[in-house]
Amino acid sequence: MIYECPTGHVCFSQDDLAVCGMKGCNKQTDMISPMDIKWFYKINKNGLCINRVDLHMIIDDPNMSKDAKKQIKKVFPHLS
Repeated sequence: MIYECPTGHVCFSQDDLAVCGMKGCNKQTDMISPMDIKWFYKINKNGLCINRVDLHMIIDDPNMSKDAKKQIKKVFPHLS
């Protein structure tokens, strides 16, 4: 699932996140998509958090699978 907190952290997690998973952030999150991108769990079994303004780095990463990039672009069409 994909969550975001008011600070602009986007979290990809298999678990329900009531609180942001970014280190040092304890803000409440809102689910922005029920989509689960399993590729992120290869990096960290608990998921991944990233600043919204840095999402383009995921798309630019040559190690990211094409399928994962397509899924990200569905949720964040501004990255296309």
